[in-house]
Amino acid sequence: MAIFPRSLPTLIALAYAVLVGQPAVSQTASRRLAVLGFKGKIAGDALDTIADAVRSGAVEGLAGSGVQVMTRDNMLVLLKAMGKKECTEGDCEVETARNIRADFAVSGSVVQIDSAFVVTLKLHETKGGSLLVTDQIEGKSQGDLLRQLGEHGRNLVTKNLGSRPAPPPNPSARPEDAEARKTVPPPPRPATQPVRGCAANQVSICGGTFSMGDDELDAGPVHQVTLAAYCMDKTEVTVAAFLACVQAGGCGAPSTTVEWKDYAPEDKTKWSQFCTWGKIGLDQHPINCVDWNQATGYCQWTGGRLPTEAEWEYAARGSDSRNYPWGNEEPNATRLNACGSECVSMGRQRLDESWKSMYAGNDSWPVTAPVGSYGKGASAFGVLDMAGNVWEWTADRFAAYGEEPVTNPQRSKPEAARVIRGGGWNDDDPARVRAAMRIGLTPGVRIFDLGFRCARAAKM
Repeated sequence: MAIFPRSLPTLIALAYAVLVGQPAVSQTASRRLAVLGFKGKIAGDALDTIADAVRSGAVEGLAGSGVQVMTRDNMLVLLKAMGKKECTEGDCEVETARNIRADFAVSGSVVQIDSAFVVTLKLHETKGGSLLVTDQIEGKSQGDLLRQLGEHGRNLVTKNLGSRPAPPPNPSARPEDAEARKTVPPPPRPATQPVRGCAANQVSICGGTFSMGDDELDAGPVHQVTLAAYCMDKTEVTVAAFLACVQAGGCGAPSTTVEWKDYAPEDKTKWSQFCTWGKIGLDQHPINCVDWNQATGYCQWTGGRLPTEAEWEYAARGSDSRNYPWGNEEPNATRLNACGSECVSMGRQRLDESWKSMYAGNDSWPVTAPVGSYGKGASAFGVLDMAGNVWEWTADRFAAYGEEPVTNPQRSKPEAARVIRGGGWNDDDPARVRAAMRIGLTPGVRIFDLGFRCARAAKM
């Protein structure tokens, strides 16, 4: 028998057919779900154990639904055959799922606080790159967490993917049966359809109407705003992401010094030490000490833009007028990176400053934290870090609100002060991290607790 060499794509297709147990290309093949490796800095093989618990729940929940859950071994072999590696850092879940030809993917992150755990689960649709749903689980211990994960994994996929396929036509069925079936109403459509066109590192946000502003914060008058669908970065832009733009020639290297008219020379020396650019070990921390024009340039390089002030507030606050991204509960060390006991200690030791803390307890990061470190602080849309860590530039100029309802508002004017949002790692007043808080700064300002994230328009 003659044996002919096969191309790499053909070999991959054959490997896929053998591992998954179906033709590599089939118009009738079932849809496939991949439960990817989880992210987080916890000891031992706990991350794999957590992912396995979610995978087991997904298998149980999707039995007979037409959605096949891929085993971890199969995923790794397919990735190896393609010369790819599993995503374990950054926001590449959708890319990994596409590489193994999965239609859907469950990704997750784990944060350990003392002996307790917080797990954030996300269900992605890979073709359009949209985030379908986010779930969060809190466990008092690893055992308590594992007991919950199977049920959460099962519910996550069953509620969103678990509709059973229609049975094949019955040749013996009577005409009156077919007529009766026509009168059965179709299943209800989701209240919101997935947003299309978002990047892998973004959260899809359906359009809606909300009450913008807060008279208690001198951020009024409160008024109705209606927004079209858009995409928002899940986290603040990191040092590593900005470095990629610099290396590609899309951005200039940011400064390692602060700049503000209110800073005396000694203040510049004092605060510049906290700029994150060029510092070892801060790749996943937010880029700071960048002005509005640098932030705008980076977002344009990615194909996006800075979010409008209204988009930022809606992503943080949703439509229920909550005070903080997570709800109305006061800030604590598990929800954000602001000034806790660790910040007070650092200020005393490094700066000879007597700072006060926003909350009791240690949030683990005396200055900036790696983005996405506080899953319990996620907004209703699953956007992270919208309170604390660094303030964030928005596209809009700083101006008083009007009282009339508006749709997709934009306030742009060259050289005007721009709105910043969100609060920073050294803030000690809870009002500073409320979702409606707004401050204006001139575009050329560079400060140690100010960064940004990007947005883009989307399609429904």
